[in-house]
Formats: sequence, C-alpha cells, structure tokens
Amino acid sequence: MTTTFFIPGTPVAKGSAKAFYNKRAGRIMVMQDNRDRQKPWASLISYTAQEAGCVLLDGPVSLTIEFRMPRPKAHYGTAKSGPALKGNAPKWHTSRPDSDKLTRCVMDALTGVAYRDDSQVCSKTVDKYYDDRPGVWICVKELT
Repeated sequence: MTTTFFIPGTPVAKGSAKAFYNKRAGRIMVMQDNRDRQKPWASLISYTAQEAGCVLLDGPVSLTIEFRMPRPKAHYGTAKSGPALKGNAPKWHTSRPDSDKLTRCVMDALTGVAYRDDSQVCSKTVDKYYDDRPGVWICVKELT
C-alpha cells in the first residue's frame, strides 16, 4: 500500500529538547525550543495523512520526503514581465533548518497514523530544495 500527499506551507523542524531541574516541582523538566511552531505543523501533517487515506501499518515502511522551502527575495531579479528568478539562484536549500530535524518532525507526526512506531521506517529518502510552492511531499509505502 502506498499513500502520497502534499502539505502546503513552510516546513518546520522538530527542534531540540532541553532538560533542566525545576526546584519547585522537584523534578527534571524537558522543553522543546520550537514547540509553538512545530505543534501546529505536526498536527497538519497528521490530519493530511489521515485525509489522504493513510492506514496504520504494522510491518516495515519506506518514506520518501521532499521538503520544498520558500525562496528568499534575493533569488529574484526584475524583468519587464515582473519578478524573474535569477540565473544564479540555487536549487538546493543548504541553510537551516537541517533535513534531519525536519524529517524528525514528519516521522513523529506520522506515528500512530501511518505506522505504530517510527522504528518501522526501514528506508527513507529525503530531499530539501527551493520551490515557489513551499511545503512537503510525503510518500508512505509498505515494504514487503
């Protein structure tokens, strides 16, 4: 079974967890440094996967993820017909956020929707490049 779907918007990374000891509570607390932006994005991924007909898989899974990052204004020049992409504008997105943290967010969002645990992901392909229509394409495939 294969399910492919697109989530429009600027992809958001999982963020780093920070642990600290809270004296008042008397225990260790863990905080995500990006949770305010990451939670809505992860919820949108989960919702879109369900709407696309993703079924909960029990066996090995393959993920193909294409992150399409928004182009900065500096990539565009002016032309008579309007803004035009400069000839030296790069294709690949080599700045932050890194693909590992972006992928972690997607894999965690698909847990419980496409597979029971992200340890079932045995194969993954990840691309990160600039595009005029930012978002992420995700393909979940059951391996046999």
